Amino acid sequence: MKRDDFIFYVVTGTLAAILVAVVCVLLAGLFDPLVDNKAIFAIIGPAFQTVVGVFVGVMSTMVRGKD
Repeated sequence: MKRDDFIFYVVTGTLAAILVAVVCVLLAGLFDPLVDNKAIFAIIGPAFQTVVGVFVGVMSTMVRGKD
């Protein structure tokens, strides 16, 4: 396995794990009666958008770089 492929797999796995963790926290907060749902979206929304943006950037860079 080439070094670039290894880095790509590590970055992809890490970002996927972060996305799963953010979604789990979001779901836990949504179903917790003590937590205000508006506060959950205000806190987790920007983090989720940032991670998704990084994910798309990494994927597009790696795909474009293979041509």
